[in-house]
Amino acid sequence: MNLNSLKYFVDVIKLGNFTAAGKENLVAQASISQQIQQLENHFDCLLIDRSKNPVVPTEKGRVLFEESEKVLKQFTLLEKAMQENVSKKIRIQYSSIMDIQILAEILDEITPIDDLNIEIEKVSLSNIARCLNQKKYDFAVTFDSEFYEETDIETLVLYQGEYLAGVGTHHPLYKSKSLTMKQVYESKLIMLSPEKIGKSYQLMLNRSLNKQLEPQISNFADDVESELLLIQQKKLLGFFPEHYPLNLNNNLINLIPIIDNPHKYKIVLAYKEKNLDKRSRIFLNTVKKFKQDRKNQ
Repeated sequence: MNLNSLKYFVDVIKLGNFTAAGKENLVAQASISQQIQQLENHFDCLLIDRSKNPVVPTEKGRVLFEESEKVLKQFTLLEKAMQENVSKKIRIQYSSIMDIQILAEILDEITPIDDLNIEIEKVSLSNIARCLNQKKYDFAVTFDSEFYEETDIETLVLYQGEYLAGVGTHHPLYKSKSLTMKQVYESKLIMLSPEKIGKSYQLMLNRSLNKQLEPQISNFADDVESELLLIQQKKLLGFFPEHYPLNLNNNLINLIPIIDNPHKYKIVLAYKEKNLDKRSRIFLNTVKKFKQDRKNQ
């Protein structure tokens, strides 16, 4: 006799037949029948009247049904209590090198203090909101654009800034100290593909159209490395967040401020309040304190 056989027995009684109990537990009907037979052999009595439809418990089966429900309920409470006391991993997703640098700075401050078990993983920006909604991760550290119209997802701003124009050495605007939006949009542009950057792409288009500007996007790239190469080879302009950690030692790409720039960004800590457990809330509160301490410095 084991807990599974008791659960199968309870489900057969509740659902009225063996087939439904098999579907409920994702096992074959034969497995349910076998487990019930083992229970009847163990107690040396008939537990279910199979001549009825739906099936019903015998008198002794009724006693086992009532007591089994108590056992299963107590085991559920036991599992919950153990889960709350076992060190649970806090799962955090990110999408870019900027995210991971900001996250690393936060973790460097808080993990020695709170002894939190942190697990981080890189995820495509276009998938981040979906992963939060599906409870695959507890938090996300990334650009806020992906949470546009995601009313159930809350965000805490960690960093914000403007986008700059990335210009290669062969481009006539390379030595400019600043550019206007008109100059940028009169140039051929390259962007990361919409499949990679998700809602950021459409929001960029919306901001541009609000300024009565239409970007001339001539190429898409799947990653930043490819984008940098194409900027140089094809004399294109690209958008990069300010302070983006590019390797500019060879001076092949110049990051230039844009006057009257509508393109701004925020890097946030995103989460769903209803998904947070005790340890996740500790992490969230610690990040809030970290942010406030930095603000006060």
